[in-house]
Amino acid sequence: MHTPDINLLGLVLKQWPERVRSYKRGNVLYWQGDPVENLYVVQNGAVKISSISSSGKIYSHGILGAGHLLGATDYFLDSIHETTAEVVDKTLLVVIPLSEFQHLIGRDRNFSTCVMRELAKEAKVHFSKAQDLSFLDAQQRLKHCLIKLAEEHGLETDKGVEIDVNITHEDIAELINANRTTITLCLQDLKKLGYLITEGRRIILIPVNHIIILDQLSEAVVCGGIGEAADLVNTAIAEGIDLVIVLNALMSGMKEVDRRYAQGQNDINDIMWSATHMQEALPIIEAAIKHEDISLNHLGRIVFGTVQGDIHNIGKTMVTMLLRARGFEVIDLGVDISAEEFVEAVKKYKPDILAMSALLSTTQLEMKNVVQALEDAGVRDQIKVMIGGTPITPKFAQEIGADGYAQEARGGVELAWGWCSNPDSWFPLVEL
Repeated sequence: MHTPDINLLGLVLKQWPERVRSYKRGNVLYWQGDPVENLYVVQNGAVKISSISSSGKIYSHGILGAGHLLGATDYFLDSIHETTAEVVDKTLLVVIPLSEFQHLIGRDRNFSTCVMRELAKEAKVHFSKAQDLSFLDAQQRLKHCLIKLAEEHGLETDKGVEIDVNITHEDIAELINANRTTITLCLQDLKKLGYLITEGRRIILIPVNHIIILDQLSEAVVCGGIGEAADLVNTAIAEGIDLVIVLNALMSGMKEVDRRYAQGQNDINDIMWSATHMQEALPIIEAAIKHEDISLNHLGRIVFGTVQGDIHNIGKTMVTMLLRARGFEVIDLGVDISAEEFVEAVKKYKPDILAMSALLSTTQLEMKNVVQALEDAGVRDQIKVMIGGTPITPKFAQEIGADGYAQEARGGVELAWGWCSNPDSWFPLVEL
């Protein structure tokens, strides 16, 4: 939570207690291009600082709360306001005439120190925002923005930290240089990931330290060290973070791996490295979810295995990870799986899809035996059969009676997605 700068606010209130003024939402303290006539210190409430470009685009520099000094930078430079200051919530301000501000700066060292500290904080905020705009995508910028708003204007509730300031999606869009539609979509994504809830126009974040752990977990899946993702899962569980939200953070990391792979930013080695992290971390969270008897909403269930006589695991592992990133529940049977074992798994788990892989032309023939075993057991018509691997061809898939095939990982994921997706389940992570 943000702690107001008691030194600056305290000194100002002591010096000018009679200059406290109340302002309503929509009141403009000064416009961009106006001469500096007064400075302001926020006692409570919120003031939006924004500027408009030559093309007419509005950019918001921040929504400032208690303890902030407004207009000082413009005064010390050329006495012309480079921004507009607009009240966005009922606000109390200490209004300081320039002559009195100049006088106190010259004779009170404590006041001068407070002002310099406030100017340094302002410069640091601008530097941080420049970094965000340069290196982060819209959702990441939104997340950082909401955290800062929660620190500045946060109100602790039993549901989390409410951003206790009256702002619109358009206000937020101006803060992160995005459009209103993008803000709405990103808020929906963050809501589904479990980072926030909304009640009307109210935004309530989970605790900021929880957000940090979840972000670290997602990043660890993408490029962490050995055991890092597993350690972060244990940390998240120990912190009492909702288990479904923890699982979503893992899925979010896998989704990012998938995105980078699709765009050619990652290669097969990166995929396998991330798969290693998942193999370490996923059993921990799955065991905790099972222990708590939590029901998850998956896009579909897939039983997956490498056929009998084939012990190659790399391709299956990669496809399994990408399928989970898309929201599928995957029961990985392992390698060298017999036709009888596939049939028993279908009876036990009742999947939507049975997926088989083979790397060798000598072992791909076992797929035909599995399909026949499914027919003999009377369960073939209950599932879709998907096969994949280097030697697989459309002709072979048709000959053995498979419903579809893929020679590479993403093709298999898209095939399964097409079979199981529907308009109401477009978001590829676990719903809360």
